Amino acid sequence: MLNDDKFALILLVQNSNTIFCYFNISPVIIKIFQDRYGEDFWKNSKPALKVYDTTNNTSREIKTIYLDPLANNWFINLDRSGIDVFAELGRILSNGEFIPILVSNVVTTPRNYQSNNSNVYYIDISKDSGDENNKSLNDEAGNMFDDKKEQPYSFMDEKKN
Repeated sequence: MLNDDKFALILLVQNSNTIFCYFNISPVIIKIFQDRYGEDFWKNSKPALKVYDTTNNTSREIKTIYLDPLANNWFINLDRSGIDVFAELGRILSNGEFIPILVSNVVTTPRNYQSNNSNVYYIDISKDSGDENNKSLNDEAGNMFDDKKEQPYSFMDEKKN
């Protein structure tokens, strides 16, 4: 996925209820955490992914996933759709404390239901039809091709069988 000296946690939307994440933790990061928390930090802690919903500008943890120690990617199944999500990759110590290592990007999952907004909006793109100096949009489109001696294609021009 990534070079060994790089570290990253990336989220990608798979569908409305699934997010794919991939990650890489460099040996440098592991060494920093071992220096801070002790030599046995990595051995005595468990890798975990915490998933947060940030919809409506508030962060709320929605899921903690315990990862396989050799994993470098994971599919995250969500209970809801149409939400803004980010994740933290970290380690859970034996006392239950979560130590974050990497924070991901924020992704928005699509809705899996039809919108409640059924309003239809129309935009009037025609010009004032009463003014002879103003040409209709169709006239202007036809004039675009005059220099090339071509006419715009229309499926209406095709002959019926």
